[in-house]
Amino acid sequence: MTIRPQACRWFELITTREDLTAVLAALAHAGAVELQAHREPASAFVVQGVASALEHVQTLARRYAAYWPPVAVVGGRVSDPAASLEVATRHVDTWCVQADPLIEQAERLEAQARAMADLARLLEIGGDRLPAAALLAGANRHQDLAMRCYALPAPLPAFSLPADALVQTLPAPPGELLLALGRPQAIAEVDARLAATRATRIDWPEDLVGEPRENLAEIGRRRAANARAQARIHADLATLAERHSLAGALATVATVNWLHEHGRRLASSERLVWITGWTIADNAASLCEPVNRAGLHCAVRFPAAPEGMEAPARLVNPRWARAFETFARLLGQPGPHEADPSMLVAFVAPVLFGFMFGDVGQGLVLCAAGWLLRRRFPVMQMLVPGGAMAAFFGLAFGSLFAREDLVPALWIHPLSHPVTLLAAAVGVGALILACGLALAALQAHWRGEHRRWWSRDAGLVCVYLSLLGAIAWRPLIWGALAGAIWYVLGAARQARARRMLAALGGAGELLEKGLQLAVNTVSFARVGAFALAHAGLSSAVVGLAEAAGSFGYWIVLALGNLLILGLEGLVVGIQTTRLLMFEFFVRFLQASGRPFRPLAPPVAVHENPSRRPA
Repeated sequence: MTIRPQACRWFELITTREDLTAVLAALAHAGAVELQAHREPASAFVVQGVASALEHVQTLARRYAAYWPPVAVVGGRVSDPAASLEVATRHVDTWCVQADPLIEQAERLEAQARAMADLARLLEIGGDRLPAAALLAGANRHQDLAMRCYALPAPLPAFSLPADALVQTLPAPPGELLLALGRPQAIAEVDARLAATRATRIDWPEDLVGEPRENLAEIGRRRAANARAQARIHADLATLAERHSLAGALATVATVNWLHEHGRRLASSERLVWITGWTIADNAASLCEPVNRAGLHCAVRFPAAPEGMEAPARLVNPRWARAFETFARLLGQPGPHEADPSMLVAFVAPVLFGFMFGDVGQGLVLCAAGWLLRRRFPVMQMLVPGGAMAAFFGLAFGSLFAREDLVPALWIHPLSHPVTLLAAAVGVGALILACGLALAALQAHWRGEHRRWWSRDAGLVCVYLSLLGAIAWRPLIWGALAGAIWYVLGAARQARARRMLAALGGAGELLEKGLQLAVNTVSFARVGAFALAHAGLSSAVVGLAEAAGSFGYWIVLALGNLLILGLEGLVVGIQTTRLLMFEFFVRFLQASGRPFRPLAPPVAVHENPSRRPA
């Protein structure tokens, strides 16, 4: 746990060609290495003669992947990638040839199932409003009459229908159902105009001539029979896949494909492969631990990184602060000689958010929402401390679900003391900016530039702190003057020639940076302004609720709180991000590093669509 990003170490690992795939897979699953080739590799490890076979399997995947079994294990030992891929491809090809008739049947059954589902929907929604079933079933056999049923999607496509066709529409959320009846020429024109939309044609079976309830029951029986037939087809496909070891063949293909992609980053000899790159492991034992656990062997060393290569860095934060790494990464990756502000932001961001959104009830709602959504949307876990701080400031402001008469204010009511609120917000901002200046000083020490910082930049800090202190005690204004002289003399001292000109330049630079700090400090007044806006909106909601009378009071109050949660929650979140990025981070964060990108584990060369049966 440190505020300084951890620079990754250069590693060199030697293993055999036979164990290469399994070793790389073990390292990838551990998430501890990023591959990078040495600038002058001996000879790149290239898997010869596999490109065309891999492309062939990718082509097959576009047609058959929906019916392939899931690949559970990828990345096992492959001693001869080209030969293993040839055998695996033969298994895949044989399965495809034998599975084709079954897949054609499955696709016909799926199309029939979709058509019957649409027909059942039409019967459920249309009911007695539909024409007689005998008319619908025989309409298309009549020389002078034709009928069409369509399921229209949402949003509804733009189209026009011929005037000589009788049209009826039925609402069927999320779209509509359309019935058109008319002469064959008019219905053919309906077909042509709807062909360009995503409308689905629903054909009425000629043998479906009963009452609506009887027809719906018959459709249910047909759908059940269709489902049983589909289950038999997919069982036959599963048996065929097991007979030809399709899952294992696909795993081999995926492994060789993964090795083919990453092999060019590795150097090799006739028997050995040299794996190089960056790692977050502290020592050889921890780097080799996943390899040894898989029953494999390797040799590792940690030499100095090749000249000219930039080491990636990773942020090292406790779990409670990791979500707040998002703020720093909006600008980029902090480098090894920069401070990672995530742990500080984990305190600052909730305070700013809570100050602007001070309400006990609304804060607890946000806190609960963040807790419930944290797994599905990890960034939402920031609402937990943010909501907790909003509840804390709600106690300070005496606000509970927009009402200020239920809990006593431990500090002030915002609308009653606006000047105090704005001054407090500016004070919080000054403290945050002072932390930014302290981080800039720490970074100068890490870069070995502490003497330069003390000789010049420390004067700016002296000016800023003295001016802040002078608000309470006037004599500190002399400290600001001393800091200004300090900065100007430091600028002159650091110049090798024309020191008088350098001193004048330092004075101008001090004026510019001082004005920037002043503007940044005053900018935090918006925190108080948004707290006032939140209190004003809450007061308006309560006023409207009281005007609605006893019956509408709770409805208006609930809707008003929901409006505040949605609208102000978004606005306050944006303002918190803006203050951190453009007022705080600008003081020290340059985002000069590059992130650590671990080697991704091997995956199957295809993705099974959701329609594939489990």
